Amino acid sequence: LGWPGAVLNSKAEEDQTKKELKAQNMAPVFLTDDDIELYYEGFSNETLWPNFHYFNQFSEFNQEYWESYKEVNQKFADQILKNANPNDTIWIHDYQLLLLPALIRAERPEISIGFFLHIPFPSYESFRLLPWRRELLLGMLGADFLGFHTYDDTRHFLSSVSRLAGIGNEHGHINYNNRQIMADALPMGIDYNKYAEVAAAPETLEREVRYRTSIGSEQLILCIDRLDYSKGIPQRLKAFEKLLEKYPEYLEKVSILMVVVPSRDQVGKYKELKEEIDLLVGRINGRYSRLSWTPIHYFYRSFPLHALSAFYRMAHVCLVSPMRDGM
Repeated sequence: LGWPGAVLNSKAEEDQTKKELKAQNMAPVFLTDDDIELYYEGFSNETLWPNFHYFNQFSEFNQEYWESYKEVNQKFADQILKNANPNDTIWIHDYQLLLLPALIRAERPEISIGFFLHIPFPSYESFRLLPWRRELLLGMLGADFLGFHTYDDTRHFLSSVSRLAGIGNEHGHINYNNRQIMADALPMGIDYNKYAEVAAAPETLEREVRYRTSIGSEQLILCIDRLDYSKGIPQRLKAFEKLLEKYPEYLEKVSILMVVVPSRDQVGKYKELKEEIDLLVGRINGRYSRLSWTPIHYFYRSFPLHALSAFYRMAHVCLVSPMRDGM
């Protein structure tokens, strides 16, 4: 159950979407343009995201955003309650739905609810800056189990529960409203067999030969990121520029293959980040490029898995440099 990814403007479109999703065992929660602007781009990505990643200078504390966040979490709760059976387990994902566990718990106290946070949970010192900190914590405590990426994230959450909500815990167990809630670290992995098979597929090997022929024989540093200020992309580019400046023997011998996947580019901070990356790439390539060599091969788009696998096969180094990240 989730938002289908587009704002639909007629009942006919909604009915058709419901029909198509039902055939795939899915159900939609429809959102409006205002919901996307205030709840998703607003509270989720301009309030929670920067706070949870320790970029509080970017956080927007806007009451209208908060009201929309509450309304949309209630929309999700209403749809879940329409679809849930008595013995179901409700599994809720991520920072856009922090209030949802408690909303379901209030109506269905007996149901099993799990929650997983896909981004860091910040330290008490960062989280306490949110005016709605207590409501968010109590919303999460509607779950029976709370999963985080790392031990530090779990510890930060438990510390905030204790210091901001006044609810004690012991060894990751929280006693609240006559229920025992567990919080634990569950790092996510990948589907190894899928990636191994794709890396050896004929289409991947063909792409590798084609790409390598185009780029040449230099050593490759591979960077693949979503457009976000938490990923450290400008800092990485400046570090590469410093490498070429300080060690000129690497000129014409090493290049960065950098894929930046478009994301939230209607949000002001992301537009600014895109412009900064464009300027840095242009400056470095303009300063160091040769007719037969480009320091940075920069792509602002997504690629299919076979193409990404070919990049991984070609690269000598994978450089991941987030300032703060989940995994």
